[in-house]
Amino acid sequence: MKKSELLSLISYSLENVKIFDIHTHLFPPEHKNFFLMGIDELLNYHYLIAELFVTSDINVKKFNSLTKKEKAEIVWNELFVKRTPISEACKGILTILKNFSITFENKNYSEVKAQLNKIEYKDDNIFKKSNITSVVMTNNPFDLDEWSLFNNPNWDRKKYRASLRLDNLINEFDKSLNIAQKSISSKSNTPSDIIEYLEVCRNESNPIYVALSLDNASFKNLLISDFWFNVLEWLSEKKLPMSLMLGVKRRVNKDFGEAGDGIGDIELKDLSKLCSTFPNNKFLVTCLSLNDQHELTVLGRKHPNLKIFGFWWFMNQPSIIKPVLKMRIDLLGLAFIAQHSDARITDQLIYKWSHFKKILSSTLHEYYEDLLDNNFLITKDIIQRDVDKLLNSNAKDFLSVD
Repeated sequence: MKKSELLSLISYSLENVKIFDIHTHLFPPEHKNFFLMGIDELLNYHYLIAELFVTSDINVKKFNSLTKKEKAEIVWNELFVKRTPISEACKGILTILKNFSITFENKNYSEVKAQLNKIEYKDDNIFKKSNITSVVMTNNPFDLDEWSLFNNPNWDRKKYRASLRLDNLINEFDKSLNIAQKSISSKSNTPSDIIEYLEVCRNESNPIYVALSLDNASFKNLLISDFWFNVLEWLSEKKLPMSLMLGVKRRVNKDFGEAGDGIGDIELKDLSKLCSTFPNNKFLVTCLSLNDQHELTVLGRKHPNLKIFGFWWFMNQPSIIKPVLKMRIDLLGLAFIAQHSDARITDQLIYKWSHFKKILSSTLHEYYEDLLDNNFLITKDIIQRDVDKLLNSNAKDFLSVD
């Protein structure tokens, strides 16, 4: 293959690869109170809300009292009209609009919304545009309204796959225990009731992993708590991986609400200890801080039961992704899961994946050119195989899903 052919073949492979999105906050449209799509939802995304509060003199409390539509219009006026929409979150909105052939041209919020509403697109359209076969939801078994999804048989469980989010067991243990005991009609009143309840939830939802987002103190507790030891033993028995999202610090600015969380410290030597102590458990891991990426990648070389995935939240910026992606390739080859969208609104799949694929394309191009210089033959089949590993089969193989 000639070097001149590389870029077009990489682009072709990335446009045609089937994507398995390993972590999202999406729900099927049949779950009406939780399904999010459209311009109002996009402009109320907490990435944009945080940017709004620190770049304008908007009163936070007054803003929070407004309707979603009123908030969306303020975000549009402040970040897209009065200011240049240059941040990654703002550019994401522009990418979505461009994908639907809506040009910016200094349109006001009402004009943009009217144009987008004329299109009448559905989640199927978004999945097809992004070439996504399925996404993994974030399902909280201790939020019974959210969990009611599994009482409805009329949605596509292959397209929307379940996970069990267990953060409430960190933040609201007593309340979670009470929910579990009521749900299974327990009379024993012990923490083991939670595992019994989780088993019921597992049977209802068929999750592909359980998930926790943790600060340092909560993470350390996994290694010393009898309760979490029992949870990990249950996961090992059921062959359920644990997804760990490490380094979040909640409510850095409580007035910002969902937009107020930030980055906390994490001790990754505890991750190594966890992997060694529970060798029969599988751990999907991503870290929120740039400071932790090198150590995390090195640990990915040391523990076969650890799989690094994606660029979470504050890490999902082009200026950060490129060097960290190259570091991971340098140390791990292609033995990691390249990305997840973390999407909360269905439309976001468009920009989150197209932006990442642009970075991945240029990165792979560099590596393939080096291989050609070293007389290693690069073929179309090799490129397609590599792209599939990074965006599809690495995750499915580690999670043992079809």
